[in-house]
Amino acid sequence: MQPDLEIVDTRGFGGWGVAGGTFLSALARLAKLRTAGRLALIHANVSVRGSSVRKCVIGLLARLAGVKLILHLHSGRFFEFYADLPAPGRLAIRLLFASAARVIVLGRVWEEQVVDVLGVPRAKVTVLYNAVRMPDRLARRSAPDGVCHIVMLGRLGPPKGLPELLEALSGEAMLSRRWRATLAGDGDAPGMLEEAARRGIGDRIRAPGWLDAGAVSSLLQEADILVLASRSENLSVAVIEALAHRVAVITTAVGSITELVEDGVSALVVPTKDPAALAVALAKLVDDPAERARIAEQGHDVFKARLDAAAAAPVLASLYRSVMRETSAEQSIERLRKPRTTA
Repeated sequence: MQPDLEIVDTRGFGGWGVAGGTFLSALARLAKLRTAGRLALIHANVSVRGSSVRKCVIGLLARLAGVKLILHLHSGRFFEFYADLPAPGRLAIRLLFASAARVIVLGRVWEEQVVDVLGVPRAKVTVLYNAVRMPDRLARRSAPDGVCHIVMLGRLGPPKGLPELLEALSGEAMLSRRWRATLAGDGDAPGMLEEAARRGIGDRIRAPGWLDAGAVSSLLQEADILVLASRSENLSVAVIEALAHRVAVITTAVGSITELVEDGVSALVVPTKDPAALAVALAKLVDDPAERARIAEQGHDVFKARLDAAAAAPVLASLYRSVMRETSAEQSIERLRKPRTTA
């Protein structure tokens, strides 16, 4: 029989009041499912700060209820966060990961960290890269004026390398070239536009705010270059979406992205916090549409081979089945251990 899959939000969208209420509702829902005998497995996405606290609570309750837990590590700053915790906090994190039946990470680099820093047995760690669905449409809509369209997707701020991107775009090399940019995401858009205007590029940049999935897909169909200037990442979904839409990618060497793309082949890879190198890469692709097309095509091949959700979903389903089989086996052993009474 095919098991049911239910998504339970533990955070919500809003301040601490909203987050607290959402978390209590999530715990109530999990308790109701457990009481009804319908909770076989919890797959918990874990990040930093509040996310780790919530997952420590869920991990403890899962142990008490005898429910298997899969942890899915998402933050690119998790181990810096862990190192800064006081000793009791680090102990809580280690206990959480030790209690997990499996730990999913988004790359080999994170596998090594989970094993070496948190002491998780390597046999319990599964590398599963982020994945997205193949777009329904891959039609390219190039600008009629031939101006190169550069796109950034993500929170507008220093962690995403916005200062370096603005410096690169406003440097002498880029000022003399024909381009426009759409910087889409939440964050300080007014402050970003003010800084862009101060640098003399305000008339070339648009900031539409946070976009839903459909709007992102439409934007990428019009994009020539997707730039990720982040200072840290785990595995950027924005990059994967660009590869899926056959858009040339320029990315910093962060997280596990370099396990997937090769510099000069399927993307251009630059160091973090290096606006000069970023400007060189941008100028190269702005100047050469044929090179953009070649890198975009090679990047799309990487997507089809390793990042398509259609290929990733069966791997996750197989992992679920494996853990649930372990649960069934343990329950059978427990029943055999119970003393039998005779009349």
